[in-house]
Amino acid sequence: MPLRSLRPCKYAGCVHLTRDASGYCEEHTHTVNEYEKYRGSARQRGYDSTWEKLRRMYLREHPLCEDCLEQDALTPSREVHHKKKVRDFPELRLVKSNLRALCKSCHSTRTARGE
Repeated sequence: MPLRSLRPCKYAGCVHLTRDASGYCEEHTHTVNEYEKYRGSARQRGYDSTWEKLRRMYLREHPLCEDCLEQDALTPSREVHHKKKVRDFPELRLVKSNLRALCKSCHSTRTARGE
């Protein structure tokens, strides 16, 4: 079986190359694993089967990205964003008024801004 090609480590600012499937070099694999243990799994963070059902329903009801619509662009929604973070407001996890249908790009932008 051929080796994976070398790629830059996904850890911000790291200059090492890696073939690891995780995308992190040996130095940072441990750091990322520790963070994941602290963060918990998606299920532990509240993204269970109830959330998955609501998410599917919400995307059916909102097939277009709400951020793109405000810019007069028609982009299919793929993600459901919590306006108020589940971590800070767990009681709003399944409240439709706290949700926003977004495309992958808009969701990534909002997440990177810490929204």
